[in-house]
Amino acid sequence: MPIAPFPHQYVVTLADGELAAPPRANVATGAPPQFGGTDKVWSPEDLLVGAALSCLQTTFVAFAQRAPVRVLRWSGTGTGTLVKATGGPVFSSIDLAVELAVEPGDEALAERVVHDAERACIISRALAVPVHVTVTFSSSSARAAG
Repeated sequence: MPIAPFPHQYVVTLADGELAAPPRANVATGAPPQFGGTDKVWSPEDLLVGAALSCLQTTFVAFAQRAPVRVLRWSGTGTGTLVKATGGPVFSSIDLAVELAVEPGDEALAERVVHDAERACIISRALAVPVHVTVTFSSSSARAAG
């Protein structure tokens, strides 16, 4: 699908503890346990880290298709560190750990594409916090292809 002309607008509503952006499923949100909330819903902090990780993945997929990199599996984990600062709590870093399984011989190109995606990710570029990405390769690349 081609990219739509700019500018793009994204409209999300919040009512009764749920984010909505029809036709997508609603997302229950609230304060995390660290701030007196619950672990049963997505917190704004979870959503921020998840947005950075999801943006990296979607940007990587687009770049990998053009490279081309033969990706067998992509998985990632995001960790955001919140610290107390003079003006209140702030994220000091967001660390994204990516594990890839690619066709043998595609590792160097895949790692380069991940780091290109990191620099181009719209969400990471919008944040004041540093976003760090590490890449590891699954040892099951050859088995995943079968």
